[in-house]
Amino acid sequence: MVASQSTGPKVLIMGATGAQGGSVLTHLLASDKPYQLAALTRDPSKPNAKEIEQKGVEVVKGDTADVKSLEEAFKGREVVFGLTNFWSHMSYDKEVAEGRSIVDAAKAAGVKTLVWSGLENAKEVSGGKVAGVEHFDSKSEVTKYARSIGGLKVLNVEPGCYMTNFLGGAMGPRRSSSGNSDEVLFSFPMRPEGKIALLATKEDYGAYVRAALEDEKLSKDGGEVLAASDELSVEEMVKQWSEVTGHKARFVQQSDADYLSNFPGNYAKAGEELLEMLRWFDGYGYYGGKSIEPSQRILKGKVHSWRDWCKAQQWQV
Repeated sequence: MVASQSTGPKVLIMGATGAQGGSVLTHLLASDKPYQLAALTRDPSKPNAKEIEQKGVEVVKGDTADVKSLEEAFKGREVVFGLTNFWSHMSYDKEVAEGRSIVDAAKAAGVKTLVWSGLENAKEVSGGKVAGVEHFDSKSEVTKYARSIGGLKVLNVEPGCYMTNFLGGAMGPRRSSSGNSDEVLFSFPMRPEGKIALLATKEDYGAYVRAALEDEKLSKDGGEVLAASDELSVEEMVKQWSEVTGHKARFVQQSDADYLSNFPGNYAKAGEELLEMLRWFDGYGYYGGKSIEPSQRILKGKVHSWRDWCKAQQWQV
């Protein structure tokens, strides 16, 4: 809930118009605990910022490219939810720099708790065998930096693989080209038994952030939350999809070359990044072998399973 100006912790949310930040905002607004909420935006005059303001949430100006603007926006806040967007530039170095700017600004402003949207370090966990998942490794570097500087409690809430990734594109369903028009294929470079940790991001990511902030131990000491409702084999994902939609479907393990053909020209770098990510999933698991069960136990309510989420979608096949 939105608290009065004199009660409840002051929480600033970055990316409040996006999937993760928007979900955090939604779940903190719905909490039975009071929060003084603020949302960070580059342009407070935009319509989506005005919509947030109408919910009783303060909108403040700030930009990850300007550390001083972040520090000013963070002043007086007890909690900051921070995240970065690798896909806007696809640069490991830039994402690390942006993340460090958020951390530095939070510490300089006297923020007590940084809720950080991190990920695992695929290169380290795999012993260098999977060395090209930059959007995982960069976020992990920021997590390590935030924990190393002292004076800042870090809650690392790692989002699972977005379920929306399977609505279309290279990982989405498509009609078989074999002449069997009744059959739907899911096809990408993973073994059928390879597992993916899944999250209905817009609907549920904020549930994990809220749970972390309201959990007695995590709120006191910081820690890690794995924000995924399901961890399923690709084969099981397709089976459940078929049961929900009524479409006959199967998974086909795709070759690397065929997968990369989905990413021509300027998209080639993204294709290589995602291919390496799938190698990580297949060989080591989304969270590098960590169990999602402890994170399920702190939740305040139900989150969307893959099956439930699939039921709610308008699939185009």
